Order: sequence, then C-alpha cells, then structure tokens
Amino acid sequence: MDDATLARFEAHRRAWADNDALRLLYGRWYGRVRQALPAEGPFVELGSGPGFARAFIPEMMLTDRVAAPWHDRQVDAQALPFEAGSVGALVLFDVLHHLPAPARFFSEAARVLRPGGRIVTCEPYVSPLSYPVYRFLHEEGLAMKVDPWAEGSSTRDPFESNQALPTLLLAGGARALTARFPMFRLLEMERLAGPSYPASGGFSRRPLLPMPLWRALLAVEDRLPAASFRLIGFRLFAVLERQ
Repeated sequence: MDDATLARFEAHRRAWADNDALRLLYGRWYGRVRQALPAEGPFVELGSGPGFARAFIPEMMLTDRVAAPWHDRQVDAQALPFEAGSVGALVLFDVLHHLPAPARFFSEAARVLRPGGRIVTCEPYVSPLSYPVYRFLHEEGLAMKVDPWAEGSSTRDPFESNQALPTLLLAGGARALTARFPMFRLLEMERLAGPSYPASGGFSRRPLLPMPLWRALLAVEDRLPAASFRLIGFRLFAVLERQ
C-alpha cells in the first residue's frame, strides 16, 4: 500500500510541474492558509502528500501517514505525536475528507493545539455545480447521506475518501462540530473556486482550456460576489480556533 501511495505522490508532483493553472490555484489557496496562521508556531501540515506546501510556507513542518523523502516526519492525523498544548496550527489541505475517523482527529487537535492555536483547512465543497463533477467525474468517492462522525476502517487505503465530509462537517454541520468540541470556535468559512478549478484539469489531465481563456475565466470568477460560490463553488476554506 505504501509503495502505491508513494507512486501516486510522484505522479501528482509530475502533474503539478506540468500544469500552470493548477500551480496558480494552489498558490492562491496556500496564500490563504498562510494568512490564517496564528502568530506563534510551530505549524504542522498533516497529509502533506506530494509536498506542495514547501513552495509557499517553507517554515511549515510537512508530515504524512506514508513517509516520503520531502516530509519532515511520519504522522497519523488521528494519533498526533505532539505534546499537549505544543502546536500553533494544524493545516489540512485535501486531507479532512480522507480521514476514516474525523472525531479522533478533532480530539487530538484539541489536545495538541495551544489556546489560540488553529486548524486551517482547504477541502472539496459540494455545491449544486460541483456535485455532479465530484460524484461522476472524480476518482474519489462522494456520499452525502452518511454520518460524518461514524468511524471507518483505520487500515484502508490512505487515498480512500468521501469528498462530502468537509461540507457535512463544516459548511452544513459546523454547529454540530462546535457542540461536540466546544473548545473550538469557527473563525472563518468561505466557499471558493468556480468552474476554473475543474477547467484546470486537476492532477489527472491537462487544462481543459488554453491558458489565456482559462485566465479569463478565473478573472470573471474573481468579480463574482461571494454568495455565488454557494451555487458554483468547488472548494471550502475554513479556520477553527482553539479556545
């Protein structure tokens, strides 16, 4: 399983190097992550996978359940090897929807984050426009009618996922999350990225448009009101703070 995961990391790194649109989008989103980090570290990215964060937040510790040469440490997000109150921020970029037991992660996050520490996430968002894309055209799974707090198998493939989990836990169920974990306060939640995201081609294909047209599409999205992304958004950015 680890060999297959490492091969997938490498494939994503090659796709990243060849896709200007993808790098531009991820640069924007990691810029949002940087802005949301608290003043005091350390900052730890969980599930760093191909390691793209290094280009944008070089001081952040990169970790993953499956260790690669560019990671700083091998870490399971559901059993964090850090002392209580010792971490400034936990960053999950396309990781929350892969966790088989989100409640275990939030319990561990509550333990290791100091007061004022933050969970910063950038994840898939299920909107009316993104639903058919994620449901029928994406290689990862999507199931809306599930209990997001139910535990899955801890031995499953690290890439197994439910892309609906961030929407269910944060966009649709943030009150349930903060009721279950009252030490967290939702500081920020924003829906991002319209059709420019699937048009980038992602990690499985080349951009679907020539770059000048793709940039024009992105420029149009930049002018849309934030409320538009409830209907057309593909990404969810959220920040939780430890009280």
